[in-house]
Amino acid sequence: MVGRKRTIERRKHKRFKAAEGAYAAISPNSNKLGQIIDISMDGLCFKYIDTENMSDEPEKRNDESIFLSSMGYYVGDLPFQTIADYEITDMPSFSSMKVRKRHVKFTDLTFKQLFDLDCYMKNNVLEQVKQLPKKTKQ
Repeated sequence: MVGRKRTIERRKHKRFKAAEGAYAAISPNSNKLGQIIDISMDGLCFKYIDTENMSDEPEKRNDESIFLSSMGYYVGDLPFQTIADYEITDMPSFSSMKVRKRHVKFTDLTFKQLFDLDCYMKNNVLEQVKQLPKKTKQ
């Protein structure tokens, strides 16, 4: 891996791989709905099919909250900030639809939202994601 910089883990909470059937949606009326890849108490990453160009809806929507669901579990109206949103280009595509990946950071969660998120995670994760090395002082 010549020329690749090592990144340092900056997260405060452990990330976990999401169980099959765990989904996230941005705002109730958004078409950004997809499977959660990994999740922590700080945020999550999910992939979704980009349908912006296929829809007649305006591009500017109220994307202020995210909703999580799976069989028997639901957490709604979590405020967030988008950290990254990009097209996944290394997946084979059999259609003209684009698959995107979005990383979000939860912001200003209430005690009830933290409790609900913790309960959701206890029932919808598989294993911890391998951590990046900690920064050491030299």
